[in-house]
Amino acid sequence: MPTASPEDTETANPLLTVKGPVAELLLNAPDRKNALPLAAWQRLPEVLEAVENTPEIRVCILRGAGGKSFCAGADISEFEAIRATPEAAKRYDDINVAAFQALKALPVPVIAAIEGPCLGGGLGLALACDIRIATQSAFFGIPAAKLGLAYPPEALGDILEAVSVSDAKQLLFTGERIPAAKALQIGLINEIVADDQLAERISALCATMGANAPLSLKAAKQALNRLARPAAAAADLSLALKNARACIDSEDYREGYKAFLEKRPPRFKGR
Repeated sequence: MPTASPEDTETANPLLTVKGPVAELLLNAPDRKNALPLAAWQRLPEVLEAVENTPEIRVCILRGAGGKSFCAGADISEFEAIRATPEAAKRYDDINVAAFQALKALPVPVIAAIEGPCLGGGLGLALACDIRIATQSAFFGIPAAKLGLAYPPEALGDILEAVSVSDAKQLLFTGERIPAAKALQIGLINEIVADDQLAERISALCATMGANAPLSLKAAKQALNRLARPAAAAADLSLALKNARACIDSEDYREGYKAFLEKRPPRFKGR
């Protein structure tokens, strides 16, 4: 199994540990609220292969390092260097989506243990999990519109599996952060626990699921994932992808990430 190393820590690579039937995937950039650099997004599917290829694993936990943050999304400080053109941005989105899909495709139940910020790509990772348990102080949001970005169209289906179209639109149109209580109300998460009870609740869920028949869990997960999105596979995403590319090619996108890095409100012009 992959283990922690100095190189992993320095590059914020996700870390996988296995204790008996439970695998834990740690998003490892606590100094940036676990906002992941591109290298970490690229590494995620490879790390998850170990879970898929280890039949002894019964359940997987996804959490953020440091005990204060789940994941604040992508590391925006990289955007000017590696996401400056439509082609580079599309490649970046493809890497994000591959990470979501790898997590979603795991044959075992995956539980997101959420505390603190769960934003943008971090929320995408949480939505790729099967169950989301959050602390009372957790908060959620998709700030793409505040950066002049389009959320990857291929990942929108995961949002719609959890919440209504109307609630999804409110999240995307406003870019606002919502507290755990609101997230529970709209179905974005499954449960809220006290801040000091998260580990205990996750452990109890792992014990319950781990005692059940693995083939039954795998069959249920694969069937439900397929049935939840019967039309998604046939959906024509060409217009959505064209619109997403237009966002990346816009002046507003460049203004959005510069304003974020300069800690000022963006001045969008619609072009």
